[in-house]
Amino acid sequence: MKVIILLILFILPMVISCGKKEVASYPSPEQKPHQPGYTIEGSTQIGLASWYGIDEHNNYAASGERFSKHAYTAAHKTLPMGTVVRVTNLENGRDVIVKINDRGPFVGDRIIDLSHAPAQSIDMIQKGVVKVKVDVVSTPSSKTSNPFEPEYTVQVASYTNQSIANNAKRKLDNDFSNVRVESVKIKGTNYYRVRVGRYPSKNDARKAASKLRKRGYTTRVILE
Repeated sequence: MKVIILLILFILPMVISCGKKEVASYPSPEQKPHQPGYTIEGSTQIGLASWYGIDEHNNYAASGERFSKHAYTAAHKTLPMGTVVRVTNLENGRDVIVKINDRGPFVGDRIIDLSHAPAQSIDMIQKGVVKVKVDVVSTPSSKTSNPFEPEYTVQVASYTNQSIANNAKRKLDNDFSNVRVESVKIKGTNYYRVRVGRYPSKNDARKAASKLRKRGYTTRVILE
């Protein structure tokens, strides 16, 4: 009888463990998270890339243009809109050139979000997230510092009439630096945005915005 009881006690834990459903293994709280993307040599960034565009197809990107999953575009957190970059999949060596027209990704430590077409061209659709190198090919920004460093500007007005926008610019030219009119088409309508300055920190941009508000402008601090 004692032998039978001992055998039951020995076999029972094995049966229970075999019957458990397998679950995913997650890092313990003590483990450090994945290191974020980093920049080297000023115009190169290495980190994780993802892709998007199925649900967003035909919506409007942050640049104001209509987003297309077939276009060779991408979202980046800080690069100026219109910047052209080469994205290399470091897992297979394939590369693609895309234009930044949206903001993101805002998940974890990913550094760039490719539209479906360029993601497909470097064979990352199935994996979803891969390690990449991002090289700046060209940028419309006039700044000479690291292109991946955020830069802020103050938008003081947005008009559908270009002449009115140009008049507003002329009024501001005497007292503020780097005043410009930037055009964007949204839902088929051209808008002419009057913007002032390029600032390395949001705090500097807010100071400029405060001065402009005292002059009667409705200001908005934005990431370039």
